[in-house]
Amino acid sequence: MSPQSVRLGDLCAVTASPSSDLFTELALDAEGTPVVTPADITDAQRIDPEALRQVPDTVTGLARFRLHPGDLVMVRLGGVGKVALVDEGADGWVYHSSCIRIRPDAERVDPVYLAAYLAHPPVVAELLSHVQVVTVPVLTTQALEGLPVLLPDVGRQRIMAGALREVGLQMDLQRRILTRLSAVRQGLFTQMLGDELPGVTVSRATGAMPERRMPRTRRTNRMS
Repeated sequence: MSPQSVRLGDLCAVTASPSSDLFTELALDAEGTPVVTPADITDAQRIDPEALRQVPDTVTGLARFRLHPGDLVMVRLGGVGKVALVDEGADGWVYHSSCIRIRPDAERVDPVYLAAYLAHPPVVAELLSHVQVVTVPVLTTQALEGLPVLLPDVGRQRIMAGALREVGLQMDLQRRILTRLSAVRQGLFTQMLGDELPGVTVSRATGAMPERRMPRTRRTNRMS
């Protein structure tokens, strides 16, 4: 059976971005709710929690913009097309004014399948063809809702989602290996070249002076 073409707005609830005024107190050291910004969305369609900033709990008006597992967060301003699938760890977080929330109808579309579909280069290109360009590209809720989604039956979607999830795990593994190898390579340079590297200073013990050698003199043969 061939996939159906269905408007994204008929498969998902698309919620526009919150007002930027809600994030004037956004900070790394704030005690409150983590906020997912475009910088926190990785190329693997995941949210990187390492540098999440938070908005204080005293800020009101965020309840409508909270995230739940299975939601998708898409960048709408600037780097249009980046998308992340929300997992259990991000339950209750909120998304930034530079993003849009997509809440799929799980009975019709698998969230893993949809996240991969929306990140597929031809689909991103289609989205970009409908953005508004002022100073930076802006994706509107209406343009996103009108995006056609090719939809296999749910069983096939889940099979595809399982395969995509496995590929994603392998990609994450390879990224971690590459990160470790990069650190090893840098360590080798430091170990082999030491204080010969530009910008590296070597501390010496107080009062220690480098050894000085007497200049060599040319030896001549003496006649007895």
